[in-house]
Amino acid sequence: MTKRSKGLSLVAALLFGAAALGSAPHAASADGGTCGGKENPCPLQKWMKVNIGTPMAAGDLAAVSVALEKAASMSPDPAWGEWAASSKAGAAAAKKGDLAATKASCKSCHEKYKDAYKEKFRARLLP
Repeated sequence: MTKRSKGLSLVAALLFGAAALGSAPHAASADGGTCGGKENPCPLQKWMKVNIGTPMAAGDLAAVSVALEKAASMSPDPAWGEWAASSKAGAAAAKKGDLAATKASCKSCHEKYKDAYKEKFRARLLP
């Protein structure tokens, strides 16, 4: 292999690697960076906005109920048993059309798990 072909091979490898990294999902850094804002939401943040936030704002409690049933299975830690219970309670309240109880369920789960989730699982891909 000539010096020139080695150089071209190196350039090609670098370009290929950069392209692969550019298409990979972003992960949070140890300081909580990269994902998490409006421009680049983390996986759960994006899912919650699309599947719960938007329907909630539109008053579509039937869609919120379906999403909260799904959210009940999305806990990243088996020790977080109240995650599923809160989600299921919110789903039941949404199914009944009880907006206040639905919001209370969401609030209780967020108060209990949001900070720990962001610290430990922020960039976790959803199941």
